[in-house]
Amino acid sequence: MKKIALSILTALLAGALCACSGGAASSGAAASGSTSASAAQSTTSSASTSASQTADAENPFAGKTVKVGCSATFVPFESIEMAADGTKTYVGMNIDIVKAVVEKNGGTVEFQDMPFKSLIAAIQAGQIDFCSGGMAPTEERQQTLDFSEVFFYPRNAIVYRDTDSYPTLDSLQGKTVAYVFGTNYQQVAESIEGVNAVGIQGSPACIEEVKSKRADACIIDGAGAVEYLGENSGLAMSLLDKDPNDCFAIGFPKDSPYYETFNNTLKEMMENGELDSIIASHLSEEFIAD
Repeated sequence: MKKIALSILTALLAGALCACSGGAASSGAAASGSTSASAAQSTTSSASTSASQTADAENPFAGKTVKVGCSATFVPFESIEMAADGTKTYVGMNIDIVKAVVEKNGGTVEFQDMPFKSLIAAIQAGQIDFCSGGMAPTEERQQTLDFSEVFFYPRNAIVYRDTDSYPTLDSLQGKTVAYVFGTNYQQVAESIEGVNAVGIQGSPACIEEVKSKRADACIIDGAGAVEYLGENSGLAMSLLDKDPNDCFAIGFPKDSPYYETFNNTLKEMMENGELDSIIASHLSEEFIAD
């Protein structure tokens, strides 16, 4: 009987040991499965973060605020509207183009107003990331800056008092002609035989020179001239033919991280008609026709 009881007890102990062993194995398997799932989730999360970082690295504008220089006396391309509470809003064709390109790439723009002649120096000093349009990519400028695709060819205008008539540049020979200092208008004015060319800061100041009779005429952008004539009585204008050497592009410092992305997006907008829509919203057809 003792032997039988001992055998039964031995069998029971063996079964208990097997049950404990099986439970441990099951628990270990569960723990292993949980660890694997956690590792998989961690790998997925890491891959997602890595992909996000790669996307940001490929698009320098993503999540960034870029500083863009402009000369905000260049109606209707770049100007400032003041609200009653003193809030400034930058408006104009060039402003809208720059904002569209940057925002398409996940960035925002902080415009900084300065004289046109100061834009290149500000870029070189790192005070701004690039400048808005209105700058022709001349050979001299290309020595220090990289330029985007040309996106607009303006038409210049001669603005004068409506008691006079200056239909052509030649008709200004021997006259006093104002121009915006540091722009291509300087070369146009100085090309006139016998002219007294006077550099002025900003188109509004040029208009005032004519109105006050300190200048016989001024040479400014044709689209801007239309705006000024609508705001000032007693003035007239003559629209000049397009000059293929006078054009608008965006100026960047050499080796700018923003250059390639900005230029590629600008070219896409030129191809899909978005750029023409922005231009047409600010100018009449005679200024954008081929």
